[in-house]
Amino acid sequence: MRYDKATVQEFVLNYHKIQENSDSCEGVGIDDFFNVSDQAETHEIDNSNVEDVIFFNELEAVIESVATEKEHNLFLLLSNGVSFEKAGSIFGVKEPRAKQMLNQLLDKLEK
Repeated sequence: MRYDKATVQEFVLNYHKIQENSDSCEGVGIDDFFNVSDQAETHEIDNSNVEDVIFFNELEAVIESVATEKEHNLFLLLSNGVSFEKAGSIFGVKEPRAKQMLNQLLDKLEK
């Protein structure tokens, strides 16, 4: 499958924003979690980002098959909102090199 480089890059760099809008169980203490004396609360499930999550999972599977370990880790870092500067420092490279690594990965996806 071929992917549009610009679309994938925008998706990867903004994916963390989608995840921030999802509900999580953070802040729920162990006592609250296992409290059986209260009536169960009902919550509406937000399905607005299901397609994005599916696309992310599909994209990650493809990336795992074509990317180096470093490129895959860069993808994961960037999709979780880590800046190019911070990701570069993790790999011991400068920000422009981290951007170049992403571009090389995206080139692999176009093939």
